[in-house]
Amino acid sequence: MPSRHRPKNPSPPPAAAPRTSSGRPVTDVERDLERFAAALKETEQRDRAEQQKKQHAKDESARSAAAAAAHADELAAARRALERAVEAVRQTKQQGRGRPEADAAWKVAKARVIELETGELPAWAPKPVVAEEPSAEAHESGPESTDEPAAHD
Repeated sequence: MPSRHRPKNPSPPPAAAPRTSSGRPVTDVERDLERFAAALKETEQRDRAEQQKKQHAKDESARSAAAAAAHADELAAARRALERAVEAVRQTKQQGRGRPEADAAWKVAKARVIELETGELPAWAPKPVVAEEPSAEAHESGPESTDEPAAHD
């Protein structure tokens, strides 16, 4: 019976060992140091990304809280305006004059409160009035009109 042992294929010549910039072969310690440095850089990058993510979440939370506080303040102001409008309607009923203006003011105030509470303007709400730009003649005549709204509180 013939031998089953087959001759080995000649192995390829060993690859040239990696060399450092000075021309000497790279040792196992140097390779380990390079891997450690790469792992350290990767860890630092992950930590920085995580810190940025946390800071972004913190900033977003602060913006959200500020927006909620502003909305609550605006709603409280709208409710005060509604209370004033209701009182004006009561007074005009007693006096017997000026009722259409008081009713219109009540509608505007009530619509604003509903809009702030629900996020939608009611269908019956009066359309917002768009202020027209004053003409150049009005600016020349003097400072009778100001662009600043009167403070109501």
